[in-house]
Amino acid sequence: MGVSVNIPDDLHAEIEGHAAELAQSAGEILSRHFGRPLRVDYKDEAMLDPVTGVDREVQRFLIGEIGRRFPGHAVLGEEDEGAACEDTPLPDFVWALDPLDGTRNFVAGLPVYASSIGVLHRGVPVVGAVYVPWPGGDGEVVHARSGGPALLRGAGPVSVRGLDGRGIVGLPAGFFFSYRLRRSSGRGLGEPRVTGSIAHELAMTAKGVFEYALVSRPHLWDVAAGVVLVKAAGGDVMSARRRGGVGGLLSARISWEPLDAVIDDWGSRSIGDLRRWRETLILGSPSSVGFLAENLRTRRRRRR
Repeated sequence: MGVSVNIPDDLHAEIEGHAAELAQSAGEILSRHFGRPLRVDYKDEAMLDPVTGVDREVQRFLIGEIGRRFPGHAVLGEEDEGAACEDTPLPDFVWALDPLDGTRNFVAGLPVYASSIGVLHRGVPVVGAVYVPWPGGDGEVVHARSGGPALLRGAGPVSVRGLDGRGIVGLPAGFFFSYRLRRSSGRGLGEPRVTGSIAHELAMTAKGVFEYALVSRPHLWDVAAGVVLVKAAGGDVMSARRRGGVGGLLSARISWEPLDAVIDDWGSRSIGDLRRWRETLILGSPSSVGFLAENLRTRRRRRR
């Protein structure tokens, strides 16, 4: 059973419209820089998590525009600059931003990236808008609000793809090391793709390009928008709950539960709690998500 969201219709629609406009504007900024020399810094010593001036430019733009339109809302951004402090109490509305998801692709010149804007109302994802580059134009924005349709900006509704087991699917790197299908499942996983951009994969799932996507422990800004898009496009979203193992083995059982609120006890939480959120999700058509929830197992591995 889903969580009811008590937002006035006109405000809900206004937030969705603004998110869609901001996603398009963010995409235009990204397009102007794509394929040009960029200064790249790294957020980790292993130099695996790059950040560019474009990431920061887009986030500053989004935070500024959100603050002008909705000054009472908070912002959770992937890049710390300009975002709320860790101990900031949570107002009713929080915008979760990934200004450039797929930075490594972007830097390398691979046009598989996204700008993702999600909005939470007391912990429930209620609005999503994701920009993705697309041939022959200025890119595409898929947007939605909870309870409404998922829309391709300027083109109309989109919907998830049904179950067939032969479609393209989004899987994380290392999936086959960690998971397997139950032997009696009777069908395969589909044609796997690892794109390097979770937000891009979720937009493609909402559009019906991907049959489903499984994302392993993403950050909230990676998926807040995509959760809304996939649900509005007729899909389901489920979150993994692991059960304890025995005999020195890691658990081979996963319990999948519908994802409604991303966090409980909203009034006692902070921005830092949202920043630390990490849950493995399956998103796609109800038939695809149901099949995986029933048949997906973790591989047994002995603890060292």
